[in-house]
Amino acid sequence: MRKKINYIVLGSALSLLISSCGFLDQDPNAIESSTFYNSEQEVINGLAGVYGALSSEAVYGNYYSLMLSNIDDLSYANRTSTNNFSQLYAHDASATEIYEAWTKLYAGIGNANSFMEAVENSEFDPDHTYYNEARFLRAYYHFLLAQAWGDVPKKDHSVKSPEDVMSEATPQYELLKWVASEIEACLPLASETLENAPSRVVKVTMQGILARVYLFMAGATVEGNEAFRQEYYGKAREYAWEVIKSARGLEGATSLNISLNPSYSQVFINMIKDAYDKTYNESLWEVEFMGDRSSSASWTNGRIGDLIGLQSNGADNFSEWACNYSYGYYNGSLKLFNLYYETDRTDDDKALMSTISAAMKASGTTGVDLTDESVAEQYKWDKRQAWNMCPYNYNGNANFPPYPDASGYSKDTYKNITLKSYAKTPYNASQVSTSEDPTVARGVRNCGKWRRETIYEAQMSAKDLYTCINYPLLRYSDVLLMYAEADNEFNGTPSQEAYDCVKEVRDRAGIETKPFADYSSYTDFQQFVRNERARELCFESLRKYDLIRWGIFVESMKDYLTDTQAPEWPAGNLTATQAAQIIGQNVQARHVLLPIPSIELGVNTSLTQNKLW
Repeated sequence: MRKKINYIVLGSALSLLISSCGFLDQDPNAIESSTFYNSEQEVINGLAGVYGALSSEAVYGNYYSLMLSNIDDLSYANRTSTNNFSQLYAHDASATEIYEAWTKLYAGIGNANSFMEAVENSEFDPDHTYYNEARFLRAYYHFLLAQAWGDVPKKDHSVKSPEDVMSEATPQYELLKWVASEIEACLPLASETLENAPSRVVKVTMQGILARVYLFMAGATVEGNEAFRQEYYGKAREYAWEVIKSARGLEGATSLNISLNPSYSQVFINMIKDAYDKTYNESLWEVEFMGDRSSSASWTNGRIGDLIGLQSNGADNFSEWACNYSYGYYNGSLKLFNLYYETDRTDDDKALMSTISAAMKASGTTGVDLTDESVAEQYKWDKRQAWNMCPYNYNGNANFPPYPDASGYSKDTYKNITLKSYAKTPYNASQVSTSEDPTVARGVRNCGKWRRETIYEAQMSAKDLYTCINYPLLRYSDVLLMYAEADNEFNGTPSQEAYDCVKEVRDRAGIETKPFADYSSYTDFQQFVRNERARELCFESLRKYDLIRWGIFVESMKDYLTDTQAPEWPAGNLTATQAAQIIGQNVQARHVLLPIPSIELGVNTSLTQNKLW
């Protein structure tokens, strides 16, 4: 049974006061600072209102997580005609998704401020435990804003009057320092157990997020940090190591049951199934989406799996589908495919992978089932590639049987059968040569990490566009890689410990790692870690901000212009190809930051638009 925090809607007397006040326009989830709590349960319900912004469609349900943060050099929107112009980097300050994300994040901050003021002296929170969680969330929401928009207003108290709305922007660097200090102040009161994780934050969650904040503070695009970058890398290293110490049961830390799940795919299957993994606890913090909108009692704002996933869009017989409805708006890039397939691979692994096509042809079947982790390991196929960039979706427009197919059916048997969304549809299956090639469609495969296959999500009976698939905010593998990166940056050279952290992640993927000596230089190890973050954490709303803090965002996005011309990219006038090229053409230096919403500038005249916008 999952331990859920119920997102109960609470009213606000402030709504009339600030009903037209831009980013502080409170919604029904707001919490009135004068609320009198009559029990601890009421306090918990109030805290739920602070968490509520996370699970809104405007934040991790879609807008912030996917449309604004998931278009990077590993993931791109595969449509050329859309009203959501941010997915093609064709947006301006009037974009609805930008305004909605901004507004909801500030609503979360407003909820936190009101809750903290209401509960500060409450007898039902004598240890300030709930207050402390709200304080962390307030800092986290500010971090998301500073990371994406740069200079934004800091709101550390609730709105008392219309004058409070007129807030000048706090410089990004100053706001990030405040965020870090706030989270550090939360650590002494944070829970040292995993009882409430991953739905609620605990001490190791805060430490992991602090590592992320300090890495961004040390980044190339934060103005004014030049003299302190080394210090911030040291802080990131310190806090990531605190989590690792807890996981390993080292002296000086509370020993916790944290490790990598032996199965990479199972990490995400658990989220698709809406089931917490309390055996390994790799997912340290995730956003909950609790229903599918099949009824008023099963409400959700999550579109994970529907917008990003394996395309499955048949029109009828829903109960027969093998994959629930999904637009499949996002593809993995050629760069990502090649990072899995050839970059940082040993010669022995490459030799084993080359036997796959030969094995397929010799068997006379439609292919080796590389989505089976044991089979992928046998052929040294990266398990993460097999899950994240599988060679099929459920589009239903092919004349070949499901691929890969471990059942041994001959492809000739099913050559003339037209499939719908009932079974797997291989890419380019109309060509026998490519249907036997596990490297087919390298740059146009759907993002498979967030799939809606009914063996995991359970069978639906209608075209449900909203899902109960959870979304990760912090995983232990990320902590290991943050430590490795920060250690190398702080010391100016890699250490055996940093190398071992990366190797631990790669071992789980079932691939060999070259000796430490091959990555003994600062630059070689730096690139190694960056590549590993791509392979491990793709499609989790992190890569864009990695590229930004590394100072390589624009040049990396421009790679789409050359990648779409590469011989490995599928030939033909594909819509996905056109979309990738549009993104490569559109990205400019100004896209390092999002524009301040036009509506906000009209309300808060103390704000000015970001430069270049």
